[in-house]
Amino acid sequence: EPHQAARPLESMVGKTVAELVDLSNRTRWVEVEGGRVSDLRARASALTGIPAPLLRLACGARDLSDAAPLDVAQLAALPVRLLLRLEGGKGGFGAMLRSSGKQGVKTTDFDACRDLNGRRLRHVNAEARLREWEAGAAERERKKQELAASRKAPGPPPIERFDDDAYDDMLEAARE
Repeated sequence: EPHQAARPLESMVGKTVAELVDLSNRTRWVEVEGGRVSDLRARASALTGIPAPLLRLACGARDLSDAAPLDVAQLAALPVRLLLRLEGGKGGFGAMLRSSGKQGVKTTDFDACRDLNGRRLRHVNAEARLREWEAGAAERERKKQELAASRKAPGPPPIERFDDDAYDDMLEAARE
């Protein structure tokens, strides 16, 4: 059917007419037979060649349900926008960001972030710590040897000798 945007509204008085804005932002005046949204969806599908299950009709900020009757007052005030119903993923990431922003929690853990080369900061920081640890290997070895040397005993303690000549003479005298 040819484009009907220039068709005057007055000529359609007494009929259910909707202003339909299609995917390319063209406005069409569409006469709907029947008083349901499903009839409008079928008419829009016939005009655009897009299967009806893939079409989504919105009037104002609300989606129109197939089972609902057409609200003539609403159709007179607002155009019906023709949109595609797209299969989407689970989503939720944007909602998660919004909710975390409302909580006001600031993170100090940036290890999951990436640097300009695409590497995680956790791995970059771990490499830096490993280089520092390897640089201190000689110092650790020196301390280990000092500790071992200080723990190492030279052997059993020396036996103390009791050399007292007066005591020895007294013991000799007591034996005789």
